Amino acid sequence: MPITATRAWEEAAATVDVTERMLVTLEFVHSVFVENGAPAPIRAVMNTEDMQFRLDGNAPLNAGEMVTFKAIPFGIEYPSIGQLGAEAGIWIDNVNREVGRYLQPATALNESVRVIFRGYLKSDPDTVGHGPYQLLLRNVKRKASRLEGTLTIADPTRLRVLREIYDQARFPALMVAAGA
Repeated sequence: MPITATRAWEEAAATVDVTERMLVTLEFVHSVFVENGAPAPIRAVMNTEDMQFRLDGNAPLNAGEMVTFKAIPFGIEYPSIGQLGAEAGIWIDNVNREVGRYLQPATALNESVRVIFRGYLKSDPDTVGHGPYQLLLRNVKRKASRLEGTLTIADPTRLRVLREIYDQARFPALMVAAGA
């Protein structure tokens, strides 16, 4: 389904630095994800190579540390309103035995898999540029080497939508684009 862009969105897309790119990451956390007696979250980046990023200070594991995110192909569909509120389909491709052996037992328990969504600019791996957003993974099914499931917002009452104050003094181009 095509998405229609507003004039402001078209201007913003036209002025973005084409050499800059946001890398989307997912961190899967669950009590059964343990390796050598220590918590071992699954960390994935939507990229063709593994990347190192610094986690935010409020991360549940390794807060403020540089950690490796594995290049694992995944996709998140546009959210829709479902039984649990806003839901988005997710797929993780080329799931190897390591990931499969963790995720499948975790979904059998009565404890949800927490998924932390973060976006980093490729030029700034030390700063979370978008997020972090706490999500829950549900309805996981394995189809050959692909896992499919549903993401829901973990606690919608704590979701921060806007972190900036968008006013004419700080963002004068927005007022021009809006026709003000």
